[in-house]
Amino acid sequence: MASPQRAVLVEQVRLIYGVLGRSSWSTLALSLFVAWVLRQLGMPIAIWLATQTLLKLGEQIEIRWFIRDEAIAAHPERMVRRLMVTQSLHAAGWGALLWIAAAKAQPDQFIFVVMAIGGVLSGGITSYSPLPRVHLAYICTFIVVELVSFVALWLTAGSNPYFTYMPLLMIIYCLGTYSNTTVAGQTYQRTIELSFRNAELARSLEREVDHARCAQVEADAANAAKSTFLASASHDLRQPIHALGLFLALLDRSRLDDLQRDTMNQALAALRASSEMLDALLDFSRAEAGVIVPQWQSFAIGPVLRQIEEETGSTADDRQLFYRTRDSDLWVRSDPTLVKLILQNFVTNAIRYTVSGGLLVGCRRRGTVVRVEVWDTGIGIPPDHHEAIFADFLQLSNPERDRRKGLGLGLAIARRLADLIGARITLSSKPGQGSVFGLELPASVATSPLETQPQPAVLPAFKRSGGRVLILEDDEAVRQGLCALLTDAGFDAVGCETIAQACEAAQREAPDLAICDFRLRNGENGIEATRRLRALAGQELPVLLITGDTHPTRLAEAARADLTVLHKPVPADLLLKTIGNSISAPLPTHAAAENR
Repeated sequence: MASPQRAVLVEQVRLIYGVLGRSSWSTLALSLFVAWVLRQLGMPIAIWLATQTLLKLGEQIEIRWFIRDEAIAAHPERMVRRLMVTQSLHAAGWGALLWIAAAKAQPDQFIFVVMAIGGVLSGGITSYSPLPRVHLAYICTFIVVELVSFVALWLTAGSNPYFTYMPLLMIIYCLGTYSNTTVAGQTYQRTIELSFRNAELARSLEREVDHARCAQVEADAANAAKSTFLASASHDLRQPIHALGLFLALLDRSRLDDLQRDTMNQALAALRASSEMLDALLDFSRAEAGVIVPQWQSFAIGPVLRQIEEETGSTADDRQLFYRTRDSDLWVRSDPTLVKLILQNFVTNAIRYTVSGGLLVGCRRRGTVVRVEVWDTGIGIPPDHHEAIFADFLQLSNPERDRRKGLGLGLAIARRLADLIGARITLSSKPGQGSVFGLELPASVATSPLETQPQPAVLPAFKRSGGRVLILEDDEAVRQGLCALLTDAGFDAVGCETIAQACEAAQREAPDLAICDFRLRNGENGIEATRRLRALAGQELPVLLITGDTHPTRLAEAARADLTVLHKPVPADLLLKTIGNSISAPLPTHAAAENR
């Protein structure tokens, strides 16, 4: 027997035993009542009742103490044969009752017996529907007994003809009940099979859920490993590039001839290209870390578009592409910095992947939404890649990994930032015909002049030198570069490798500003260094936290520290301006003494 058929049979046998365990008591009660009604028949009815009582009690003992699920599951066919034998005995008992009653019972008593037997036969439909072949054994036995009863009554002289032919009527009724049993049995079988299929589907679904859960765990682990790898690689790359930038800035401040100046400009251009790729990794990590908090305000979109054109237009000119921005007086409600970053990614991609023609940037209002669109005449994007291009590090047209085409993070960052501000990115593109990237933003109304387009934060130009700067940096090249650059700028720069050395230097002479690397050796970090230095030099000590780490967890930790954070590589002019802005206006004590 095939395994599914065996499982169905096991369930059918269990159902029958379950029904019999409850119905035996009712049929025993009916037997007692019938015997009481026919009590004047004497010994024959007493023998019949004793037999019925033994059968019913034996059935209960069998079901309660001898029938086990393990036995049914191990030998279902044996249990079916057992049922057919035991139930045939019950059928013989009820079949013989009609013969006993026909011999001496009164007509009204005989009618009661017929009704009782008819009820038992009808109850068999319910009892045996799970497995009709057990019912077949039951009615076959019943029919044989009834045929014997008919012959015996027919041969008995003086028998009531109505009583004589009643066994034949009971046979017809019995056949009708079996017909109903077969129909109900088919329904039972389909129900059992369906329940097994549902159970198998549930198990399959559970397995799929487990597989999906495992896949999700693996994907999360892979994503975490990717983030850790990127952070480590980014940190290891940022350190030497940051040091290189410091030394190049120091060299750039010296007197160079024309050839040296050209070489310097080329080196600075290569440094900027490296910095741009690292900045893309930083934006990606910041988006993953969730440290970006939107600053909601109403602002005019036109100045943002013009600012993007001013910053990227020269790149389009170098590629001999036209770049046009349509003027707009529309206002939106969002974060202007994040909106600019998203649109700048669209424009940068349009320039990179457009060989001829150019791009057009404009916006239009549709109801309560302003859609900013970037049109280009570039290579276009196949329809089946419209979603894939927003994946991390994916570039469809850069198999050679040309660094001038970026890292493949621009659109991934744009998607994350758009989700952050609740904006919707749209894309329409055909290969060879260009693309249209859109950003849908909530429309707003113009507000007062004080709330117009926010100006980006501009650090004041560094106008003076002087001041003691404590540098805590475990990378020797970066530490030497910082000390050399700040010394050349007129600062008293003191380099330290560990927090202990920095505290000793602060105890000898209080610094006017401290520059701390975020991740130091031996598990130390710039946040702990800040706490200890301020305990020595005062809580008002300005501290710049400079880090080459882009791991999302550590970015979030740095953001919570409420310190000025700069990310390596830091341009020298930005570093000097930030130092000038951080040191308080009055000259430090030792610097003022020197000026006197």
